[in-house]
Amino acid sequence: MGLIELFIAVLIAGISVVNAAVPLGAWFRARDARFLLITGANAMLAALGGVWIWGQLPVSPPGYASVGLPVLLIVLLATLLWLASSLWRRRV
Repeated sequence: MGLIELFIAVLIAGISVVNAAVPLGAWFRARDARFLLITGANAMLAALGGVWIWGQLPVSPPGYASVGLPVLLIVLLATLLWLASSLWRRRV
């Protein structure tokens, strides 16, 4: 229950919420299901970050909410790559 794990869990949840906004806006414009799937995946990653935040708080969370630093770093890297891939401009 360290501050580093809590910070990374908050960072994952925040990046995922921000990353869901771009494809959601594209879905509202184009109504392409791919954008909705990307938005849903980011929402689930944000929910996972929320569970991990809950696991790091001192309110006696359940056992499934605890996570270690290596797992958090791997998911943070995946989230950052996902954000970069959704913001990368498409070549025409």
